[in-house]
Amino acid sequence: MREVKDINVEVGGRIKAHRLEKKLTREKLAAMTGYSANFIQEVERGRSGLSSESIRAFSVALQVSSDSLLFGAEQSPEEYILCRLKTLSSEKCEKVVFLLNAIIDCLQ
Repeated sequence: MREVKDINVEVGGRIKAHRLEKKLTREKLAAMTGYSANFIQEVERGRSGLSSESIRAFSVALQVSSDSLLFGAEQSPEEYILCRLKTLSSEKCEKVVFLLNAIIDCLQ
């Protein structure tokens, strides 16, 4: 039988907590991440570890930082947006800023 590592239990618990907070089923999260519902169950129980690729997929799907999944650090919506913006090229960032300005103008 495979040894269950504390880090896997901690990260899996955080993923489950974020999933439930967002009112997502394992099946819905599976569709969002490209991983199977069975794999997500194994992760949530701490029986499977995650690669950097899967951590990123879960953080994007759950709209939380990878730090939040790995270390339990909380992140504000503003911090999440900044974190996501840092992954874009300058050109794409300019497009996002344009769209954000349009959205904010509509909301005022």
